[in-house]
Amino acid sequence: MIPEEVKEEFKKAIEADKTKVWAGVNQTMRKIHSGKAKIVLIAEDADPPALVTPVAQEAKIKKIAHYFGTKSEIAKVAGCPRLAAAAILLK
Repeated sequence: MIPEEVKEEFKKAIEADKTKVWAGVNQTMRKIHSGKAKIVLIAEDADPPALVTPVAQEAKIKKIAHYFGTKSEIAKVAGCPRLAAAAILLK
């Protein structure tokens, strides 16, 4: 479950500047690798689970705050119209 304070942080970022939030595994990995990640959301119900395993591992290695939720919860938090297996808030 994604903590309320994290949800609020994403909401504020979207209201201020929509380019601070990205959804999708590929975009999330790109932003982690570029060093721009502040918070990462990862879907615990991703199918297959191996889809998000690299995201979780990379976030852990780079010591980026990461939280787990459902695809629908992540989509809602990130303001994405579709289900999202991962999302990221930029610094």
